[in-house]
Amino acid sequence: ARPAGVVARQIPRGLPETHWRFTEQARAFIPRAVAVELPRGRVIGPHGAIITADGSLVDELSPFHGTTDPREHPLFLHPFPGPPLRVAGRLGVLASRGDANYFHFLVESLPRLGVLEQCPEIAFPTRWYAPARTSFQRELISAMGIAPEQVIDSTRVLHVEAECLVVPGLPDPNVQIPKSVVTFLRSHLLPEGVGRVPGRRLYVTRGNQRHSRIVTNGGEVFALLAERGFVEIDPGTLSVTEQVRAFAEAEVIVSPHGAALGNLAFASPGSMVVEFFSPDYVLVSSWILAENVPGLDYRYLVGEGRPRAGRERVMAGTASDITVDLSKLARLLDE
Repeated sequence: ARPAGVVARQIPRGLPETHWRFTEQARAFIPRAVAVELPRGRVIGPHGAIITADGSLVDELSPFHGTTDPREHPLFLHPFPGPPLRVAGRLGVLASRGDANYFHFLVESLPRLGVLEQCPEIAFPTRWYAPARTSFQRELISAMGIAPEQVIDSTRVLHVEAECLVVPGLPDPNVQIPKSVVTFLRSHLLPEGVGRVPGRRLYVTRGNQRHSRIVTNGGEVFALLAERGFVEIDPGTLSVTEQVRAFAEAEVIVSPHGAALGNLAFASPGSMVVEFFSPDYVLVSSWILAENVPGLDYRYLVGEGRPRAGRERVMAGTASDITVDLSKLARLLDE
């Protein structure tokens, strides 16, 4: 579907300036994207491990976070699965690692359809192996023109074998989010005529449950933002359609790092986003996505405190909460 290549990115402005997590991603290698047909192919487990008819794991189609060797795949923790559900005809695969998360399902799993669109010599399947437990999964699958009766729910059926398994690979296994992903999502999910509304400013909340990347001084942050015309939204209470429209209409978006920022794919030219991080957990996937959104101005703000772990443990603070310096936030907004 796409050859391998290297992308170069413009380091974003933010505080502290030129944070190392951004500079290390200034250039990135993106491997090829492929789609395959596997006679009597199988899918096993909640992470979408792809198996050939002779029992081999296809590593390129079965990536898992944090692994460097195929034998580290969590499939091998449970090497004796029950018998598969056998499916006649052509079965497409959308299920993959992390697909219970809104961001990963939106920017990784769903765009596998875009990979398949780039391989016209492969006929589209008549049925799909995809997660359908949550409302956002069902809404996004339906938006792609896939009816509920065409779906085998991967969260309920953990092992399938198809007469012909059709497997579009992830657009990128390392969450580098190629430009084709943004193009695909905007063309399929952004309603015609929806765009930036001057003065529409959003503060995206993650609620108030501690140790879930909330903003500890969220009340003070919102008070500052409210003076500048911001309104607060909780994406978890909105449908996908409502989230897409909210992000597309926003002039400015302020948000702690979280799955809802997958909706930056729908931001409009001339809009701006400020993303908050804990010093323990600066994960730059939203910036990588924003780099491919036309005319979107991305800024970051790392919260107060010192990292509790070094560079070798960049995921140690996944659940760390964020304390925002109000003067720094005001400075970014003034700019």
